[in-house]
Amino acid sequence: MEYLTESRVVDLLEYNAPRQVEGGVPFKSKTEPKHIGEFQLAQTVIPLEGGQHYLRLLKPLTLKVSQNLRCEVQDWGIELDYLAVSSLPREAARRFSFLLTAAENEQLTEKDQADLVKISEYIDFRQFSVDRSPSRYQEGILLSNREKVIVEWHDGKRESLVDKAARALDMVNIGEKFAAYVKLGKNDNTISIDRVSLFGPTSEFSKEDWSAWPKTN
Repeated sequence: MEYLTESRVVDLLEYNAPRQVEGGVPFKSKTEPKHIGEFQLAQTVIPLEGGQHYLRLLKPLTLKVSQNLRCEVQDWGIELDYLAVSSLPREAARRFSFLLTAAENEQLTEKDQADLVKISEYIDFRQFSVDRSPSRYQEGILLSNREKVIVEWHDGKRESLVDKAARALDMVNIGEKFAAYVKLGKNDNTISIDRVSLFGPTSEFSKEDWSAWPKTN
């Protein structure tokens, strides 16, 4: 976990110190401050499922430290001991996972629903949905593997693949039909390919030169 950055500290001795008021009569505050310090978590990416997925934070988590050294994570409904702050990323991942599961099963309490609304302001939900979405089965034909790796998918879409996805088709020859599990990104462009199967040459292949064909991503 990255270090916490201090954003505000309250002096414990100040809350009951004499204060001057109009008329020259000093008084002491009887109200003890609820929090003695406030910190922000520098970490902006929280791993899920052993780092297979991530929560990307749009703004830092804020921790408020109480007199008894308990830390409350603002808006997240999380409270933990000051000495256990290193486990905060794990607790944040657990809290989000619990709320998301409860929402999907329509089992949110009124408080949990309010927390989820607040938490949603911290998380890049669109990127999380992309990261978490499963790969889907697709078939295609390899049109070019020269300057660009270009495929035509079974729905007729032609796509110039990014390097990471293109490397998965190293064993496919031009004009061959293949099947694979394809992971799509934000704009429905292929970001990764795995579990490639070969079907061999296809009569649908055209020998048109695709080397100058523009990328779609």
